[in-house]
Amino acid sequence: MPDTQQLDPALVPTHTTAATSSIAHWVAQHHGIPVQQCHLIRRGLNDNYALRSADGIRYVARLYSIRPRGGFNIHFEVSLLAHLEAKGAGVAAPVPAADGRAHIQLQFPEGPRALALFRHADGAVPDTLEELELTGRTLAHIHEAARDYAGPPSRYTLDGYHLAGRTLGYLQAYPELGVELLETYRRLVHDLLEELAAAEAGLTRVVCHGDTHGFNNHVDTDAAGTRKTVFFDFDDAGPGFLAYDLSVLPWSYLFRKNLKDPDDVLRERWVHYLRGYRAGGGEVSDSDLAALPLFLQLRHLWNLGEAAGRLHHWGTNSVPVDWLQKQVEVFEAWKGLDLRA
Repeated sequence: MPDTQQLDPALVPTHTTAATSSIAHWVAQHHGIPVQQCHLIRRGLNDNYALRSADGIRYVARLYSIRPRGGFNIHFEVSLLAHLEAKGAGVAAPVPAADGRAHIQLQFPEGPRALALFRHADGAVPDTLEELELTGRTLAHIHEAARDYAGPPSRYTLDGYHLAGRTLGYLQAYPELGVELLETYRRLVHDLLEELAAAEAGLTRVVCHGDTHGFNNHVDTDAAGTRKTVFFDFDDAGPGFLAYDLSVLPWSYLFRKNLKDPDDVLRERWVHYLRGYRAGGGEVSDSDLAALPLFLQLRHLWNLGEAAGRLHHWGTNSVPVDWLQKQVEVFEAWKGLDLRA
């Protein structure tokens, strides 16, 4: 006897993970690419899938998740990537659908989501000092190539509100967050935004990648034996400050290692990363370097907010209250960091 049970009308889905067979079907349907293999790379801010076509070409499909910051920034992202590719910058280029569309809109139980396809970036994340220097050099090329971008504008700017103001809003809606801790974060955000307002006139502006933590680019050797690096995951890109884009790499190391001060490994890596950026033609002013502690804190707030704004998907365990309390000491310690090199 067939099962005719209907879904409970009280069920409200917040996030759906699509099966790999669904992704393979949609890519074949809309891009005309026969998919031989497909697997889920990770769920996170978005859901990413690795694909291999019947002729052996590798791709990455990104299924954009609904985020509290608002609509997808995909028109800007894919247009920027096409511009950067045309200028010879090292990026994983978007692959348009057969009808020319930059992305496919799909209706999910939780609402409309976008699916975009990109070339796979071969290689592995940078690890050696030489590879970190190459990473810095390529980031400088990307910043320079983006200077004359004139396509669709970004839906957001990587400014104080985007990096810190949104986070405060998410924390205000956080369940069981004490009044005293919330007030501590309110003062922290206020002070950082005041510091940014006082400094921003002297800071260099660029089109930021927005997430240059060292795991969003791969280093590989091409057929001619040349080492190169390719950046991907530009979904957090937008106009902003050079000091912010540079700060994300040391922030990532400090955060992952649970450090309040840079160790010798980070300092050596930072020297080579910055050397590569300058060798690639990137100009970093004294004001940009002096602002690095500020942007380390703003980056930490942004990252915290990405989790606090997705409690419906990730839960409070992603940013527990006791961890939020401990970060107050981290912010205080990072105020006095010196990363000038």
